[in-house]
Amino acid sequence: MKILVVFVFITFLSIASAAGASIGKITEIDGDGQILRDKNAVGGDVGTSVEQMDEAVTSQGKMRIDFVDETRLDVVDHSRVVIDEFIYDPATGTGSLNMRATLGAVRYASGQIAKNSRQNVRLRTPTATISVRGTDFAMVVNEIGESYVTLLPSCEYDGLGNELNCITGEIQVENDAGYVIMNQPFQMTRVQSTWQRPTPPVIVDLTEPQITGMLIVRKTDPIDEAIEKEYMEERKTDILSFDFLEFDDLEQDELIDSIKDIWVTELDKGADYYLREMLLDMIEQMNLALLNSFKDELEEQNQEFFRQRQLGFDEETGFFLDFEDPMWHIKRQDVSVENTIDLYLNGNYGYKLNVEQGDEAVYDYMLGVGNNKINIKQK
Repeated sequence: MKILVVFVFITFLSIASAAGASIGKITEIDGDGQILRDKNAVGGDVGTSVEQMDEAVTSQGKMRIDFVDETRLDVVDHSRVVIDEFIYDPATGTGSLNMRATLGAVRYASGQIAKNSRQNVRLRTPTATISVRGTDFAMVVNEIGESYVTLLPSCEYDGLGNELNCITGEIQVENDAGYVIMNQPFQMTRVQSTWQRPTPPVIVDLTEPQITGMLIVRKTDPIDEAIEKEYMEERKTDILSFDFLEFDDLEQDELIDSIKDIWVTELDKGADYYLREMLLDMIEQMNLALLNSFKDELEEQNQEFFRQRQLGFDEETGFFLDFEDPMWHIKRQDVSVENTIDLYLNGNYGYKLNVEQGDEAVYDYMLGVGNNKINIKQK
């Protein structure tokens, strides 16, 4: 009788994402920052281990995390980042990485996962998803959920800090409404909501510290600044190309132009003539109506702009308002049903609040001048 002997070889592969395994650590900390695990703080010092599903939180401070695949994450002041997934096979340099930035500013530098498994790298914000193709970028999420994503050059430096070589990769920014691809350094796109596609990328005239550290409190939008700069450059080009010596007004006969309609009799006036007159009259009435509407809206905004909101409790609306530079702090409580709202809003913007709490409601509560609308229903 023959006996078949089967040898089974089992190879245990070390994957960095195993439960409780360290996937990186804090390598730099400046100010206040913490690693939260199951909502409990586990440390905020250099050397603190980072695991899958941890959350990096900063207040008045900056934190740098280096992952085992050489991915680098810089978390700037007042930011929150959740590491949803980190899987890495050091033998092949492949894996997957998913993170969420819910508030603040983050700078990302690609590691081995993005270089070898770029299709498996996703970083998300409340309004967009960034697909990384082996490069560096910065993303900023402001207090109302808007996302700003900027493609950055990836540079090598010598021991003295001198720049040796810089390359620029490519990222795709997308949501349910569409996507854009950026492949030029310092291109930026803005994503205002999940149902609005990312804006066409523009090159912004900002340094990296300005992008990652100052964007949230800027009084002007860098996207709008870049568009305005492009427009002014085009206008400048148009003006320089205009030939002021070219003058053809002498070719026009003002006498003929002014009396040409005098000789139109009732017999000459056909349907086309009356249709033209009717359309011109309609256009004039529409322009007048738009102008009046614009004047009314401008007057309303001016009145709101020059009206000073009183801090403290407002008996008419039930709102309690405070200003904690640079943030508005606004609260309202419906005592009958114990509903409470508590908001911190950027003081550089304007808001219209519509609040329904139980059987009470406050509509069109204006705070500053702006187009941001906040609707809250508590039942």
